[in-house]
Amino acid sequence: MVKKILQILLLSIIYPQFGDVDISYEYNPRMIKDSKVYILEDFNQLIKNYYNISTFSSEYNDLNIPIKIHIIYEKIHFNGENDFNKISCQLFLTNQTDQYYFSKNITFPYFKGKTIYHNPTFFDPLSSFFDYYAYLFIGGELDSYELFLGGPYYQKSLNICNMAIDSGYSSNWSTFEDDIKNIKNNEELRKARYNFYFCLDMMNSKELNIEYLKNNMTIFLDNIKSIYNKFGYDKSTLKFINAFHIEIADLFHLLNMEDGLNFLVNFDSKNKTIYESYMK
Repeated sequence: MVKKILQILLLSIIYPQFGDVDISYEYNPRMIKDSKVYILEDFNQLIKNYYNISTFSSEYNDLNIPIKIHIIYEKIHFNGENDFNKISCQLFLTNQTDQYYFSKNITFPYFKGKTIYHNPTFFDPLSSFFDYYAYLFIGGELDSYELFLGGPYYQKSLNICNMAIDSGYSSNWSTFEDDIKNIKNNEELRKARYNFYFCLDMMNSKELNIEYLKNNMTIFLDNIKSIYNKFGYDKSTLKFINAFHIEIADLFHLLNMEDGLNFLVNFDSKNKTIYESYMK
């Protein structure tokens, strides 16, 4: 009875930032024997548990961000028949909407009985890697709630990069540092994301103000045009638009903003036929 009460109390004060954590995997059968696949499955469970129980923010404890991680295992490093100490892989991580990241040539220290704990004050090559992406997802989520609200969490990702570069596991972290700086400093895209999500919230409100909605979609369009004028066909912006191209086209069509559809026909050629269908 006491144990059950303690569990209830813990659940009432611990709210991890991530909801559904879906981890899938594949492996190279030429490099990894079927009899050793249990090692990969144990690693998957370790990471899933880490995201499920760790608290990455004491301020925002009800985000419930769904994340999907797909791991492509390339090699288990053995010292002997059953003595392994590292895993090499590639990873694809996404919030299943507009944030998705790919990391290759990654090697984690990993051995039987390995445990990891969330401690942002020091660098660990395994836990800090997943902390880096946790903060990216949280930063992106918060930016959709309020303009630039995710800034402190992007900075946390950047702090991890700085610690990693100074450690003995600096491989790839300079690239990660460039990635987070590009995200953090692309203020026009952060504005565009916020304005778009604001418009989605307006569409779900009980009293819809069309004029106010059109004003905000006009600001959104100006944000995207500004990105194009500064950076051309910015990959991050195109990823975002691709994730919501139907919703964006619906809004432009509803608001008779043909200039928005015309711009997207040229800017987002991948979905050109979709935009053109709204203009007929």
